[in-house]
Amino acid sequence: MPKAIFSVSLSSEQVLEFYKGLKNRVQVSTTDGQTMSLPYDILLQHMTREGIHGTFEITYASDGTLGALHRVS
Repeated sequence: MPKAIFSVSLSSEQVLEFYKGLKNRVQVSTTDGQTMSLPYDILLQHMTREGIHGTFEITYASDGTLGALHRVS
């Protein structure tokens, strides 16, 4: 199963845009230079009062179906 590593740094104000329905995806750049557009809701489990911050690893199928997401650091 392919995987990618990326970092996210979204402030609490930026996260609020998703809650208000103004946005529903997060665009990230992976460590190997690819750009990915992820559904915001997969990051919700990592939200704090400060927003969403960290480095994550995501697995996905060859057809693009999302697998697991976990925090690396």
